[in-house]
Amino acid sequence: MKPSVAPVAGANLNRVAAALAAALAAAAFAGTFFFDEVPPGLPGLGAVEFPRLICIVILALSATLALQEPPRRDPDAHAPDGSALAIWACCLMFIPAMALGGMLGTSAVFLVAAGWLWGERRLPMLIGISLAVVLCLWLVFVKVFRLTLPGGLLFGN
Repeated sequence: MKPSVAPVAGANLNRVAAALAAALAAAAFAGTFFFDEVPPGLPGLGAVEFPRLICIVILALSATLALQEPPRRDPDAHAPDGSALAIWACCLMFIPAMALGGMLGTSAVFLVAAGWLWGERRLPMLIGISLAVVLCLWLVFVKVFRLTLPGGLLFGN
């Protein structure tokens, strides 16, 4: 059994992670005010309500994480590598990149980049999965729900 170690003074990584997640959720929530109008009469949550609901859930979970006690320092724990920060950077850049490349193009690039950062090195598999996910997004939202996804400056609406 390992002896318990006191938390590091002034360093609560839970609060840092919670603040970053809350900032991302708040930025995404603000971005929903620029969505296109949804055609009336579609059942269920709309293209604005569902993302807002997810952002509110993330904000609530961030608050819960921030209120937790700092974890005890584990001497066997390893420091996170730079890929964790790179994933955060990809998430933060998603909305601005979507203004340029549109929802589908940006999603495809994000999925390949995130997969690469998580350690997948088979580029054909990354591209194939990315294209399959983007095709599913397009089928569900454009063909089934008849919604307009943001096209960005490169692809228009």
